[in-house]
Amino acid sequence: MERISRVWAAVVTGFLATVLIPATAWAEESGVADIVRKKKSSFGFGGIFSVLCCLVVVAIIVGVVFLVMRSRKK
Repeated sequence: MERISRVWAAVVTGFLATVLIPATAWAEESGVADIVRKKKSSFGFGGIFSVLCCLVVVAIIVGVVFLVMRSRKK
């Protein structure tokens, strides 16, 4: 079980290092982050759609992890 947690830690770290950190750096450099910060936060259809999309993505990831761990137990 410890080996699986190490693998997932490596996967999450790799994802953060290859996708999120460079994207954040690019947003800060190009000024996109300033525009997003200054934009008035409205929670209309776009906000609700974003929340639902995030929940669906998280549910899919949790489902895949559950299926992988369940198949390894057999």
